[in-house]
Amino acid sequence: MRLSEQQCSIIRTAVAENFGLDANVWLFGSRVDDSKRGGDIDLYIEAATDDADEIVAAKLRFLVTLYKKLGDQKIDVVVRRQSFKENLPIYEIAKQTGVKLS
Repeated sequence: MRLSEQQCSIIRTAVAENFGLDANVWLFGSRVDDSKRGGDIDLYIEAATDDADEIVAAKLRFLVTLYKKLGDQKIDVVVRRQSFKENLPIYEIAKQTGVKLS
C-alpha cells in the first residue's frame, strides 16, 4: 500500500468526523499496488447515514479536510448510503481489491 500510516490515520479520522463513527473506508486502485507509481487516492466509504444531503455535505467537508492535511493530490471518493441495496460493481471492486482502513 502506497500510503503512510500518518496518511491512513488522517483519512480514518476525517471519515469518522464527517461520515460518522460507524462509517467504513477502503483504499483501492493503484495506491494499493506497491509496484506502481503515482496515481490518485481512490477511497470507497460506506456512510453511517442515509440522508443524501448530509452525505453530499459530508463528502465536501471530507475532501476539504484531506486537501488541507494531505496537500494537493488527486482524490476520488465513492460513497455508498447505508440503505442503498443495489450492489454496484464499483462497490464490489473496491471491497475485494482494496485495503480496509477503518
